[in-house]
Amino acid sequence: MKRFHRLWQLSLFSFILAAITGFLYRYGMLYPLPELFHFANIRHAHSHLMFFNWVCPPLMILMIQHLSKNGKIDGLKSFKWCLSVMILLGFLSYPFFLFYGYQPVSIGSANLPLAAIISGLVMITWYWFAWLYFKLEERDSASVAHMMFDAALLVLLISSLGAWGVSIFQFTTIDSPQVSSAMTHFFLSVFTEGWTILGVLGVIWAKAGSVEFKPGTGWFWMPILFGSMMIFPFSLTQSLITPAMLYTAYAGLILIILSFSLNLYLLIKQKALKGFVGHTVFFLAALIIFFKLAAVLPNDIWPGEHSLRVLYLHVLLLGFFSLAIIELIHQNTPQWMKKSFTGSALLVILSLIMVSGYWPSVLVPPNIFFWLMVVAGLPVVAAVLLWIDTFRNQYH
Repeated sequence: MKRFHRLWQLSLFSFILAAITGFLYRYGMLYPLPELFHFANIRHAHSHLMFFNWVCPPLMILMIQHLSKNGKIDGLKSFKWCLSVMILLGFLSYPFFLFYGYQPVSIGSANLPLAAIISGLVMITWYWFAWLYFKLEERDSASVAHMMFDAALLVLLISSLGAWGVSIFQFTTIDSPQVSSAMTHFFLSVFTEGWTILGVLGVIWAKAGSVEFKPGTGWFWMPILFGSMMIFPFSLTQSLITPAMLYTAYAGLILIILSFSLNLYLLIKQKALKGFVGHTVFFLAALIIFFKLAAVLPNDIWPGEHSLRVLYLHVLLLGFFSLAIIELIHQNTPQWMKKSFTGSALLVILSLIMVSGYWPSVLVPPNIFFWLMVVAGLPVVAAVLLWIDTFRNQYH
């Protein structure tokens, strides 16, 4: 949709900036960085810019696009304002996360946690978008895509409760890192497993066409919605987990596996995505399901282990999410550009598998962390090519 072209360009530029930050993190593991950079802050800047400006606006643009009828949208200007403010705040938060993290910033006589404050403002734009979205009167509630959109937006709002909890907890006298960690991981789990997966499935279903399944339609989204709120204990330290929390997390994981597998089977059957990029999206969706199955089976794999957590997030966000979004938006882009981005994402994922601890050591190349740094720069190059192409082509 040409009316959102500039916003897409800004969102894609956010990906480039976040990917450069990820490369900086890998560079810092091998070579000294200036004193103003700290690993934790670099990681926060990388992840928050990805969440705020990459994972949210493109999905919202596609949601609006597919909910419009005859190319007309009530309140189009309001949607554009909302998304513009959302992206602007995402960019504004970046330098504060990069240089200060969650630490207070001195402004005159006051010390303010500016990164946390701006994050709160970003979440308010999520509420603003939800209010505009649910005001639309042209939504077809019988469509699988539209049900997915409703559920994805609902779970995005639920995820924000965990982030608000972290912010509020900072101003209390309670000294409990476990509570703060639980709230943080509740947000992350619901955001990634709920909003991201449901949103991507929704836009793929929209691409598949006007498919309606009236009997048992709740199985398409309800298990993912509720499961995403149950699995956050997997991100906590294993020694802190009670048996009740563990069984709840397992139950949530099984719910997500069942629903995600059903959607994947039917979307493949519908041939919703085609070609190398589309087939790679489906492959990565199957890989996500495999990760979840591995966590359910009794094989001593803990999903919260740092190396596995990093690998999984890249499979989900750099792989499944990013490739689906680019395939659906860049329909006028030369195939070699999209294949280049796909190849770079797959190489990053492969490199992370090699350092996950579950790859045969004899197959790990020498100087693996140097190659990890090099590979981390490939998505930057591929995304820059796509970004340059947006000045030549309207993306849809």
